[in-house]
Amino acid sequence: MLTNGGRDHALACVYGTGAQPAASNYMAVTADSTAPAATNTTLTGEITTVGGGLLRAQATYAHTSGQATATLSKTFTANGSDSLPVTIAKIGIFNASTSGTMTNETLLDATATLSASGDAVTITDTITVS
Repeated sequence: MLTNGGRDHALACVYGTGAQPAASNYMAVTADSTAPAATNTTLTGEITTVGGGLLRAQATYAHTSGQATATLSKTFTANGSDSLPVTIAKIGIFNASTSGTMTNETLLDATATLSASGDAVTITDTITVS
């Protein structure tokens, strides 16, 4: 779901004449499974364990010129600092490694449970512009 902040962010990137906002390519994860809402500005229950492997991180952006879709992909690997087990149910996309504007919020099609240090999940978010 494109948030209201994401809509403002996209318009400023494309049409703004001032300083451009930072790229929105930081992915955050949460166990929260409530439905995304356009009015959300933060990711409820975002995992923020200091030193954990599930912290918000920059994702890899991919786009084929002329196509209507792009992807952001990130592999999260749990470590000894994370509070496990945890079931990842939703992601948020931000334009900063902390704080920032949440531009997109997505409830995952399938959850992923990480039970032990070393467990990993790769999440790919597909964004369609039409």
